[in-house]
Amino acid sequence: MNKKISPWNIGSSLYIPANNPNIVDIIIHNKYPDLKSVIICLEDSVKLEDIGFAKDNLLKSILHITDHLNQTSDEQVPLIFIRPRNIDIANWIIANLNLTYVAGFVIPKFDQTCLNDWWSTLQNTQLLMMPTLETQDVYNMVKMQQLSDTLSVHPCRERILLLRIGGNDLMNGLRLRRHKNMTLYDGPVGYLIKMLVVIFAQNGFYLTAPVCEHFSDNDLLAKEVALDILHGLVGKTLIHPSQLEIINQIYRVTEQEYTEAKKILSVPQGGVFNINGSMCEPSTQHRWASDIIERAQCFGID
Repeated sequence: MNKKISPWNIGSSLYIPANNPNIVDIIIHNKYPDLKSVIICLEDSVKLEDIGFAKDNLLKSILHITDHLNQTSDEQVPLIFIRPRNIDIANWIIANLNLTYVAGFVIPKFDQTCLNDWWSTLQNTQLLMMPTLETQDVYNMVKMQQLSDTLSVHPCRERILLLRIGGNDLMNGLRLRRHKNMTLYDGPVGYLIKMLVVIFAQNGFYLTAPVCEHFSDNDLLAKEVALDILHGLVGKTLIHPSQLEIINQIYRVTEQEYTEAKKILSVPQGGVFNINGSMCEPSTQHRWASDIIERAQCFGID
């Protein structure tokens, strides 16, 4: 896959266990028309005893998808990412699957100790990287700053599309589970999200929001997605198709935001002006405005 992919193109990503028999149906038969990306998972969502079947199912599914896309100009399929269980399985995937239409790998349990091993595996491919921050190191601000600074100058930097925040693993490390009536931001993981955004965004990285595992409460999901946006996160992983419409709707840009962003980008750097009772300052809001335009292109305008 050679086309340029923006972090905003990821949108709301659907996790699919690699042993799911409906992978092909979800990806090429337009089962969820507004789905922007999928993550086929060989890690926590698959039991150890099911790995053999999951690998075989993944191989057959990717073969079917590749054959279909080779014969059509269909550009409506979601971006495809694979989450290997470990480096050994990543090497097996690279050696055995046709990855022409696979955008990249989601790297589990990512930290500085495994960075070079993963890069050694991926550097001779075209695959993008979406490392997941979910190890004990995430609780340590110093280690996160070291990782951010290392990644910013590492040869893998141009391949890192964004970083994922592993909310459930981080909750597990604190002996917690998310409350059904509270957002992630109401507990200690809210602090971790804030810390990760500050540390990684300053070095130019984008981060994506953790899953909301309670998919029966649309109001809770809507509240959390609004907070995700407030914290500068790009898209949100979904674990149930019912979450798709809500996430996509809240990520839509308002007409006022879009108007202000276009004006900010059209004015030379320097100076301030007023729109809708708010001060606009191109020299300090240029990056925000660029993101608003990309977000609008991906999710639309209200």
